[in-house]
Amino acid sequence: MHARDVNEGHGRFSAVFDDTLEFVWPAGSQKQVGTDPRLTRGHVSPPTTPRRLRAARRLTTMPPVLAARHAVAPSLARGLGARRGRASAGPRVARAASTDAAIDANADRKVVVITGANTGLGKISATEISRDPSYRVVMACRDRARGDKAADDVAAATGNRPDVMLLDLASLRSVEDFARRFEDTYGRCDRLMNNAGVMALPKRTVTVDGLETQMGVNHFGHFHLTNLMMPAILAAPGRKRIVNLSSVAHEFGHPDFDNYNSTGALGYVGSGWLTYGKTKLANLYFTYELHRRLRNGGVLDVDVNAVHPGIVDTDLPRSLALNFYPLLRRTAGLITPAQGATGQIDACVGETWEGVSGKYVAEQSGPRGSEVGPGGKKGVFKVTESSRYSYDQEAAARLWKVSKALTGAGWEAIGEGKVEKASVAVSSWM
Repeated sequence: MHARDVNEGHGRFSAVFDDTLEFVWPAGSQKQVGTDPRLTRGHVSPPTTPRRLRAARRLTTMPPVLAARHAVAPSLARGLGARRGRASAGPRVARAASTDAAIDANADRKVVVITGANTGLGKISATEISRDPSYRVVMACRDRARGDKAADDVAAATGNRPDVMLLDLASLRSVEDFARRFEDTYGRCDRLMNNAGVMALPKRTVTVDGLETQMGVNHFGHFHLTNLMMPAILAAPGRKRIVNLSSVAHEFGHPDFDNYNSTGALGYVGSGWLTYGKTKLANLYFTYELHRRLRNGGVLDVDVNAVHPGIVDTDLPRSLALNFYPLLRRTAGLITPAQGATGQIDACVGETWEGVSGKYVAEQSGPRGSEVGPGGKKGVFKVTESSRYSYDQEAAARLWKVSKALTGAGWEAIGEGKVEKASVAVSSWM
């Protein structure tokens, strides 16, 4: 089976960094310029819709540097279309206006994005979170029909139908299209669950961007998605959360910066298992490094954690060359999908993890990566020490730089900028 068959995920403020915040009015209306009182002078001319008014209020209640970042962040996502040669913004402004009523009706609901939400742990997460009417779940799926079917199932179980949006993490263009459409429709993201993934594909394949598929989907796709979602995350009120699905498999991952694309005779050995472990280690590097960069940049209200869901009886291993899951099932070595989803659901919306960030949350029944080891209680999750490699800050910073170069991610929303985009053809990545 091909790898992609198992991958299941107005006017505006612009910032001018001479302490001025400018409000850009829609085409055809008079442009008015003012300044944020928190940034020393004047005031912003009053926005004309509830959505814009909420944005203005947020800007006047935060430190100047963060206010500038929040103001410029939405325009960064909207600029993606122009960079890719998309049509002008006119039709998009009209579409946004047509959805204003729906957006304002849901203004107080927290928006939760779950990648790969049409099956497995992602679908369970969407179902359980949808039971709470204060959350609006967006199921980010590669296949529209499967996504709609899953959303119907969730609606039947909860009475609350999630929204479905197309997202193929094996395509950076698809990631950018998703982020642009999400910004136009919702404008805020309170929770981002990077759940989708592929595991131990028996033969090496590459994405449309030339990236090894496991690394492209499990790490690079989510890295770029999170980058592009940061404006919407920062725009949400209160504390926000990002949850990255890692695995105990990170224990056998090794940071091979000379061959992160798994090329050559020895680049993809062990039927893809070593590469899978490398992707799960990358998830931890990303989690820890993003936490550091957020805090060092003064962003104190966005929390990011990684979750190991346990060895779960799902359809994720269906592509394995040697599927040992039936043996684990017979020997009670697996946990149920409901047990496995508990950790990521709690990390996403549970009170236990409020204000917790930069941690590895692991299911406690083993076999490794658990503080209790084999025989621990199934479906119980605790903050746990990850492998010694995962705490290498130099390696994490290096992967961050590599990931920016290979995806074109700029992370402008947290004060960074693009690096020169690299070709995956080079043998050594930084």
